[in-house]
Amino acid sequence: MSVCTFIASDFLLTEVSPVQDYPFEINLDNGTMYDGGADDNYFLHSFQDVQNYSDKKNGVCLEWNYFTEGRAKQIIEYIKNALQNTTSIELWHVWLMDYYEFEDRPVIHKQTVSIDELTTKHIKEIDDAEIWNTPDKMYPNRPSFYCLEIKR
Repeated sequence: MSVCTFIASDFLLTEVSPVQDYPFEINLDNGTMYDGGADDNYFLHSFQDVQNYSDKKNGVCLEWNYFTEGRAKQIIEYIKNALQNTTSIELWHVWLMDYYEFEDRPVIHKQTVSIDELTTKHIKEIDDAEIWNTPDKMYPNRPSFYCLEIKR
C-alpha cells in the first residue's frame, strides 16, 4: 500500500515521460534529494484502478520525486489540454486500497475550481495533503482522500 496522486477523466489521457534520463541522488547525511532539477522530470503512467476512487473512466498516475513550480505548471498545462476533450478533470491524492469496511472507508475532501482559477498552489496542496491525519475521532484509522475537480 502506498500514496498515489492521479488525474482522472472521462476522456482517454496520454502518458508522459521525461525527454531524457536524469540522476536521482539522496543524501541521508544532510536530508537532501537531487534529481537533475529539470521541470520535465516526472511521469504520468496509465492508472488502471481509477474507477476504485472516481466515477471517471480513465486515469494517469503522477510520479515525481518532489514538487517544483515548473513541474506544477506543466501539470496545469496538461490538464488544460485534457479539458479540451471533457468538461472536468479530477486530481486525486489517495492511499491505494482494495477494499473498505464501513469503519475504514476514507473521508473524502473535495474542492472544485475552474481551470482559470487553478494555480500551482492547488497542485502543491494536493501533493502535500496528509492521508493519515485521523480526522474522525470515532474511527481514527480512516484515511483522508483529497479530490480537486477542475472544470472547463
